[in-house]
Formats: sequence, structure tokens, C-alpha cells
Amino acid sequence: MSIFKKSLTSFLLPLTYYLLPITFLTACTSESYETGDGKYSYLRADFGEIHTAKPQQVDYAVNDEGRRISFETAPTVKWAEKGDTLYRALLYYNDLPDKAARSISLQPVYVLAPKAAADVKDPRHDPVTFESAWLSTCQRTDLAIAVDSLSREAVTHYLNIAFLVKTGQPDDEKARQTIGMMSEQTDDGKLRLTLLHDQGAIPQYYSTRIYVSIPLSDSQLQRGISLCINTYDGELIRTF
Repeated sequence: MSIFKKSLTSFLLPLTYYLLPITFLTACTSESYETGDGKYSYLRADFGEIHTAKPQQVDYAVNDEGRRISFETAPTVKWAEKGDTLYRALLYYNDLPDKAARSISLQPVYVLAPKAAADVKDPRHDPVTFESAWLSTCQRTDLAIAVDSLSREAVTHYLNIAFLVKTGQPDDEKARQTIGMMSEQTDDGKLRLTLLHDQGAIPQYYSTRIYVSIPLSDSQLQRGISLCINTYDGELIRTF
């Protein structure tokens, strides 16, 4: 129980301030299509949370469907720097019949804790390319205990967003591009979330895909949520 509570309160990525530097990810590539039981016949991609037994070593994952995933060989993930911690991630793995999963790639999903609009002194809204947004609930059923307080803690709601940012090699090594989330209450009691993006001094040569998850409460979901993103085509608003 103490391990679970410690993990639950510290599962956010180390870069979980309301503004965070963007870490650029390499895209997964696949070889030519194979029929039958080929290399990618059982490939799955899930959003969920990975648990580290010790720094950079993953012992299992729980996807957003509540399924616990054990791995054939414990994956090593350099960005998961703390032990006994849950990290939000995008999992690519081979879901082998009657066997433990075979990890292919575990990519970080940034968990953004929204900051109140009144506390954001200079919000930046540099454009991004929006791809998709959806709600999910990570149900850690394997960790839940039949006690009300613990059972409630075993569920986390997320608003997930996928978008592209323009990037390139800056002349200044200290240049940083940052993203964040700002929150405010509307007159009708709904939660308004605004994606913050500061291009900084980063050149815009090519696009990099970013995934972020925003933790939400039951009451916020019940009242309703609007998501505002400045894109190259103007302001985009999605409601949930």
C-alpha cells in the first residue's frame, strides 16, 4: 500500500511544471509488410502507465483499459529516472499469445498540471498543428484494494492531446521551446484549458509529434471542459 501511494503521488514526469522543455522523440519505423506470424503481427500501441522497479528499469505497465502488461524482458527506459514510480507513456509492444509482452518502444507522454490563468504572467500562444484530443481513464485495477479511499485513488482521468510542433537546430545551445497548460473557470462553471506554447528561438524546419495528458477530476468532467489551441489555421476549440 505504501509503495502504491508513493508511486501514485509521483507518477508525473520530472518535467511536469506548467511550462516544460520539449524533448524530441524519434518516430518508429517499420519494415515491409509480413504475412502470418511476422515481426509486427502482434504489434499494439497503448496509452498507459509504466512502473519502474528501480531507476530506468520497467517491471510492468497498466494500459488505459486497466490491463496489466508484464514484459518478457524488463525494458530499460532512460527517461524514467526514478525507481518505484509510475510514468505516463505510449507503449509499443508485441502482444504475444499466452506469453509475456515483448517491448518495442516506450515513449514518454508529458503530464501537464494546469496552472491558473491568474498565475501566468506572460502566456505565449505560438501556433502548433493539432492532430487529436480524447478522454481516457487509466484504471489500475491490479493495484486497487477493496477499500473505498484506495479504490478511488486507483483511477485517473486524462485529457490526451496529440499535436505537432515545428523545430530545428538552434544557433544558441541554451534556446528552449516550451509547452504548458493554463486553466480558468468560465461563467457557466466549466473548465477552460488553453495550451501554452513558446517557440523560443527554435527554428521551424520540420515537425515533431508531441503527446500530453492532463489529469482531471470527476467534478471537472461532470461540469464540462473546453480545450483551446492556437493553430496555424487559427484558434481551435474542442469541448468534452
